[in-house]
Amino acid sequence: MKKSIRIIALLTVIIMSLSTLCSCNIGETILGFINGSTDLPDDDQGKLDPPADDNDGKGDEEDKKDDPTEPEKPGQTTEPEDSLTPEEEAEAERYGYMAAVSNLMPAIHINTTDGDNSWVTKYGQSDKIAGNIDYVDATISVENCDDEYGMTDVAAEVKVRGNATLNYEKKPIRIKFSKKNNLLGLHDGEKYKNWVLLADYKDISFSNNTVAFFIGNLILGSDGYYCTDFRNVEVYLNGQYWGVYLLVEQQEVKDGRTSVPEVDDDYTGTDIGYLFEYDGYYTQEGTSYLDGGEGDPTFTMSYPSGATYRGGIGYTVKSDLYTKEQLTFLKTYLEKAFKIAFEATKGSYYKFDSNYNLVRDTSATSVKEVVASVIDIQSLVDTYILNEIACDLDVDWSSFYLSLDMSGQGNKKVTFEAPWDWDSCFGLRFDIDAAVPGAQGMYASTRNNPWIRLVTGQDWFWEMVREKWSEMKKHYVPERTIDLISAQKTLYAQYYVKNNQRWPGRVTGGNNECNSTLNSFRDINTAQGLAADYLMNWLHLRFTYLDSQWGTPGERSYGKAIDSAVNRPQGTTGYRFEAEDAELSGFESSDPVRSNRYFASGGAYVSDMNEGASLTFEFDVQKSTTVYIYISFAKRAEAYDINSCFTVSVNGKKIGIPEREIPAVTEGEEEWHSFACIRVSTALVGAGVNTVTVTAVTDTTNIDYIEIYSSEQIK
Repeated sequence: MKKSIRIIALLTVIIMSLSTLCSCNIGETILGFINGSTDLPDDDQGKLDPPADDNDGKGDEEDKKDDPTEPEKPGQTTEPEDSLTPEEEAEAERYGYMAAVSNLMPAIHINTTDGDNSWVTKYGQSDKIAGNIDYVDATISVENCDDEYGMTDVAAEVKVRGNATLNYEKKPIRIKFSKKNNLLGLHDGEKYKNWVLLADYKDISFSNNTVAFFIGNLILGSDGYYCTDFRNVEVYLNGQYWGVYLLVEQQEVKDGRTSVPEVDDDYTGTDIGYLFEYDGYYTQEGTSYLDGGEGDPTFTMSYPSGATYRGGIGYTVKSDLYTKEQLTFLKTYLEKAFKIAFEATKGSYYKFDSNYNLVRDTSATSVKEVVASVIDIQSLVDTYILNEIACDLDVDWSSFYLSLDMSGQGNKKVTFEAPWDWDSCFGLRFDIDAAVPGAQGMYASTRNNPWIRLVTGQDWFWEMVREKWSEMKKHYVPERTIDLISAQKTLYAQYYVKNNQRWPGRVTGGNNECNSTLNSFRDINTAQGLAADYLMNWLHLRFTYLDSQWGTPGERSYGKAIDSAVNRPQGTTGYRFEAEDAELSGFESSDPVRSNRYFASGGAYVSDMNEGASLTFEFDVQKSTTVYIYISFAKRAEAYDINSCFTVSVNGKKIGIPEREIPAVTEGEEEWHSFACIRVSTALVGAGVNTVTVTAVTDTTNIDYIEIYSSEQIK
């Protein structure tokens, strides 16, 4: 579990690319995501009734004739909250995980002693089964990052890793340092020997693993369970460019990496922490190191009659064992724990005695109580939700991790954490796409994973799922997830093209595992962007469907009314710049500033923003800083997206705006939406005068003001 959680913003924030302003010395621009500190207002909250006649001799109807572009239902921006209560801060911190995205993608250089790259090209899955893959001596260097993360020629060993991914030409890599080191600040800077570089070869969006680990950190991490940290990097092998990889943590029992403790070397007791994988590849481990071989220890479970599970699946132990007795204990304990939970769902209550034998439990009063005595059910709820969102092919096959803490301080419950291997999910595969067409329908709950199927018939389980889903929506997990994809698509476009130039066959040749839509993206210059768009749309459909199944009546629906209130990013001060004071250009009207007595902004806003018209705002900061940009605007239309209204540039560089659909006005497209103050982006700006330019891409968009939040004083 992370030692601390980093928090930099309220609501979703997006990073834009300002390469002319950024360098390693300025510091990385971080894409920070955190939950909102307050609930959004109800639809009618904060709206003002039309004022009485203003003594100009005209009634309201006459006023509207003179001012046809004036919104009929003006809104009042909710003022920012100055601080959070201790309870709100604690709640925000739980969902405070942020993904690191920088204007420069860090580069990891691997240089082997002999300068030969054959170690990363010649092996396949059959070589792993045969035990032919060995480590190669190397040094690791890291650049294009903050100085504190830089690294030069640090001793390590490297080898290729994986299962089916070993058969691709671009293979995943494992790094094993001679001494503990940290890479790029992952896991709050904690030092470990083992790290992994995922190739993301199959997934041309380069986002499936990223998104799953991001959601995993928000869902599981908010409840104290472990999920790997991650970061996109470029990899160079002996000076040769090798492509874009995802740096992640090795799945292992090391302090902080899982919720179970490390095992002391050569300790033979069974009261230890175990990490193990539900694994369809368990037979490929070969001879266990407990029997003198090199493979990880494995075992199979005997399930009770009537239990639902996929045949041919065993378990592979990923934590250190020193005796066969430890392996036997783990197997036996799991079988008995599963039996206790399974029999409870059938109405028979059992428990462990002091020697871990099964005895009748005459004091238990509910199925949930008995199941909770042997299974950490919140971890199972969280893991299920992640798998149901992702529609992960492996949910009943492999890469499904469990842990068990049998130490003196352990809870002695089967716990689900350390999610892994997501390159086949989110509708990428043709068979998954067919199983949940249009991202609709339940997936993980219908697969034959024994631990998930154990509880899907229980009402209390689904109630916990609904509660967790409601909490996730409160903290904008779905919206933040889609924003992350959008941010990486914008920031890393050049890096993805460079990778595809290095490995063109994956794009131009397609992949028969992928669905037909993704296989149609064959241009190395556009494939990633199109695949990212596909993923964002798929997730939007998926979140919408799951909200229809798990949403609670009366609460905010997914995607509705987000960003309708301004919330102050933590540790910042807000500065408002009125639109009528901006530099105007391209306006056709002789009077682009219309009087508007309804608004608290000072009595005016800029209207008649026909296509091509722009407003440029200036602000001055004392030193380089991150700023958060919000815009208050209104438009006459049915449902629309922010990007259909305007573009935004900072210091002359156009930035990406996350998609945000604003629902239709009830009266129809001829009516005006109320003014809404909406977060559009976050930017790293340099010291001195900076500019924000808003340019209309459609006719008659009205802008009232922009707000900029910063931890530095703005003039």
